Amino acid sequence: MHFSLISPKQSSPLDLAGKVKFISAKSKVQELALNFSNGEYGALDCKLWVTPCSTLMFGDIQLQPDIKLKTEMPENSVNFPFLLEGEISTCFYNYPQKQSLAANSHNAIHLTQTEGEHQLPTGKVKTFHMSLRSDYFFHTFCSEDKITEALKKSIDTQIPEVASTLPGHINAEMKGIISSICNNPFEGEMKKMYLEIKTLELIGLQMYELGNLSKTGNLRDKKHQDLAYSIKSFLESDITSTWTLEGLAKKFGTNIQTLKTSFKAAFNTGIFAYYQQLRMDHALTMLRDQHVAIAEVTEWLGYSHQNHFSTAFKRHFGYPPSVASFK
Repeated sequence: MHFSLISPKQSSPLDLAGKVKFISAKSKVQELALNFSNGEYGALDCKLWVTPCSTLMFGDIQLQPDIKLKTEMPENSVNFPFLLEGEISTCFYNYPQKQSLAANSHNAIHLTQTEGEHQLPTGKVKTFHMSLRSDYFFHTFCSEDKITEALKKSIDTQIPEVASTLPGHINAEMKGIISSICNNPFEGEMKKMYLEIKTLELIGLQMYELGNLSKTGNLRDKKHQDLAYSIKSFLESDITSTWTLEGLAKKFGTNIQTLKTSFKAAFNTGIFAYYQQLRMDHALTMLRDQHVAIAEVTEWLGYSHQNHFSTAFKRHFGYPPSVASFK
């Protein structure tokens, strides 16, 4: 994978090849790091893991508003972008439609020529991206759903194909797998095997969810789609309040059933499951990255007692907030 930055003030892209540092190579897993920081362009702090069949890239990217990130991924590959935070808009040179992802969304695309330019409207993203060699994807995944079948047909005909016109939602299960991959505890051959198992598991969930999206006929109609995304944006703008379904339905001028089914069809998760995920993810960030005290996080999220917050946090992540504070 090759990276460069495009600036309207410069006649040629800034090549970042020299910023990709080799870390190690054990049992066919090559580990690399891309670290770059410049006031004019922005900053990238990403890791790359390369195996004979796949390339994984994950980390943080924050660019100035007028800067574009140019990437060249492995030729003839199936790509699986997951955007954990921020927004990104991508134009691939040999695919006519611009591709966009918002926070907590994902998609899949088969490309024969993989050069593209990425614009970050908000300036900062947290990304997780997988590329699988096309022949590996073709022979590994069974054509038991329309999404996989479409991608395999794209590989066979060498015509680029996007899995879904509507991006999927990164649910809690997917987030857990992504976290497991990024924090792979193994070395050597076990590391390679673990990566392969978790990668296939994540793609399997992704194909299932994108397939469900297509079955709904693109959310039945645009009115329901707009409602779902409006609810999502509203919840993301205020994660400290306590809402009821009745209150949300009244706010958005609809009934509870339409509220629930529209959101479920769009994001394959319930409204309160998504809201709880937002709250717990933010709590984790406060504890782990900002080193905020547990008592302060408890109060900020509106829990009446620290034990109630600790119980909810442990139920969500599998470990208590006291452990997160020291990670």
